[in-house]
Amino acid sequence: MARTVAIIVGSIRKESINLKLAKALVKLAPNVFDCDFILIDDLPVYNQDLD
Repeated sequence: MARTVAIIVGSIRKESINLKLAKALVKLAPNVFDCDFILIDDLPVYNQDLD
């Protein structure tokens, strides 16, 4: 039974170093893991000053 791992990268840049690192880690992960990238593109930006 595969385990699902959620991967959240805190940058939406196409050339993000963190995204590249996350993709490399997915390639190294054992086959018992299903890795899903959670996109943050559509999340609203939080600004505590607006609360």
